[in-house]
Amino acid sequence: MNNSALQGSKTVRIRRVKFASLALAMMLAAGAAPARAAGTWTKAPASTSNGGPAFGLWLLTDGTVLSHGNALNHWVKLTPDANGSYATGKWTTLASSAYARGGAQEHVLKDGRFFEAGGEYIYVFPAGGSTSDYNTVEIYDPVANTWTLKTPSPLGDIGDTGSATLSDGRIMDSTRGASTTQIYDPAADKWTTSAAKPGGSGNENSWASLQNGGVLAVGGSSAAIYNPATNKWVATGKYPAGVSFGDTAGISLMFDGRVISYGFGQTAIYTPGPTAADPGTWALGPAMLMGNEAEDEYSVTETNGKVMIATYPKGGSPNVIQEFDPVSNTMAAVPPSTDQAPYPISYLNLPNGQLMVTCGGSDWFYTPDSQPQDAWRPTVSTVTVNTDGSYTLTGTQLSGLINGGDEGDDMTMAENYPIVWLKDSGTKVYFCKSFNFSTMMPLVGDAPQTTQFTTPAGLPAGTYDLYVSSVGVQSKVPLKFTVGMGGSNGGAGGAAGSAGTGGSSAGTAGASAGTGGVSTSGAGGVSTAGTGGVSTSGAGGVSAAGTAGSGTAGTGTAGGDASSGATTGGAGGVAGTIGGGGIAGSSYGGSAGVPNGGAATAGSTDETPNNRRAASENQPGCACRATGVESGSAPPIGALLLGLVALSWRKRR
Repeated sequence: MNNSALQGSKTVRIRRVKFASLALAMMLAAGAAPARAAGTWTKAPASTSNGGPAFGLWLLTDGTVLSHGNALNHWVKLTPDANGSYATGKWTTLASSAYARGGAQEHVLKDGRFFEAGGEYIYVFPAGGSTSDYNTVEIYDPVANTWTLKTPSPLGDIGDTGSATLSDGRIMDSTRGASTTQIYDPAADKWTTSAAKPGGSGNENSWASLQNGGVLAVGGSSAAIYNPATNKWVATGKYPAGVSFGDTAGISLMFDGRVISYGFGQTAIYTPGPTAADPGTWALGPAMLMGNEAEDEYSVTETNGKVMIATYPKGGSPNVIQEFDPVSNTMAAVPPSTDQAPYPISYLNLPNGQLMVTCGGSDWFYTPDSQPQDAWRPTVSTVTVNTDGSYTLTGTQLSGLINGGDEGDDMTMAENYPIVWLKDSGTKVYFCKSFNFSTMMPLVGDAPQTTQFTTPAGLPAGTYDLYVSSVGVQSKVPLKFTVGMGGSNGGAGGAAGSAGTGGSSAGTAGASAGTGGVSTSGAGGVSTAGTGGVSTSGAGGVSAAGTAGSGTAGTGTAGGDASSGATTGGAGGVAGTIGGGGIAGSSYGGSAGVPNGGAATAGSTDETPNNRRAASENQPGCACRATGVESGSAPPIGALLLGLVALSWRKRR
């Protein structure tokens, strides 16, 4: 693509932005769409190595944000500053991958590495490869800053297909050509064939890990749920009348366990059963605003429980950002940032509760208008030291209750793993590297979960407030963590007391070493996992009966926050305070690009914005492929920038 063509593309985008903003303002003024109290937008730092905004967002387990650079095989990373602020963080350039993939599968792995596979489009490939390498796999090691090619999918094409992470960290995967599914074990670098999925292949599917342990696959004319315990798929109930899916948009798991999915101008809501063996049911959700379609769109469940999706109407304009409120079952328009053109194309839940967004010419942060419910928060009960110098953290809801952002078959951003950070007595924040998660699927309730973590190099000795964030939802009560010793957080909430009265004590010993209200005089019973009287020093504080999360029968739903567990005597037992712990957030948006790549099959004669409906309007899905790419070396940067923009518009713009 020559410079004049690239400049022309930018001019078109600017005109679209102005038109979309004007149209949205007119729509709101006329009362065509209800507007609710909205969050705020803040511009993110620019990446000089990108030459423009980022594209694609993934949260690594050390709190940094991974993204594409100025091409799909170029990679960059945003690291928050010393005070934990992403808004004043720094972008750095990383090693390049062997392939430049568009419409690929991405998953953060149990050991902290990053998995990318398949691709609807292959733009750059290694020697001996080609634009048809839709079954290939690469894994990025953020510690070594290296990409490694792994065993390809034995079932062939996994480009533009649904996938999800299982509880044990393996990847559940589908193919374009058959209903057979497969599982990839990243630790063994091995693929295993699994059960066939009802309703055909995973082509153009959106998949989501559920709170009941199953994997929901949505696409085409039917949906199904996979049960890992039995290796069986079960067809769900039928879609409600009035809902149709083409190239399925991202689907959003909500805090209450339901899933909202986006059809052409109309949503549908799936309610799962208590186990993955239950087919669940579908019901009609609210219509999209302005008759918007929702094919290939990005969505995210915010930390306040609302769901954001930016859709593009069949008529072409305006672009509308909207939020679904699961409490009122309504859609409302969200005022966009100043340069969101063509529309948000990646969402990520940051550890501080903000969204990071790529859109238009800049990256952005979005701060929701309200806080998460306390029942959704992760909790921390203990941290112990391992023989290798790492730590094991035990708590509840560490894998979160939602998946986060999603774009279905084209980009997956699930964040079902905890982020651990430390805050000193001043303003300094230190992100740790977490790994070896006990579960990587959403799990609600007081079942204990664990993760290992290592502290950053050069961490000063001393005691810190330790926090955990799960898909952007922060723990409320800090654990007092001492370097080289760990810590314990009585009353941190989450796990129920083990017996009876839950930590009230009339004895003289109080809690010992902050272990959570263990009574030694018999009157109070034993309350484990942080439900009894809180004592962080164990120096004889006598717990007041019934406080500090004793709940009834020691089971309080959140175990009680430590802030309610002040003791009535002695030096120990003062409850931990919430502390600062938050991280100044940021969100970023924008698109840079990959080349459009030439011919498209299945009737889609052109992948440009104006011709996007050539195929998908007349048939479900799209089997588009890029063919016009030079092999061996990266395309010119100008073409790649334009191509990333084209990718964000593909199949529909």
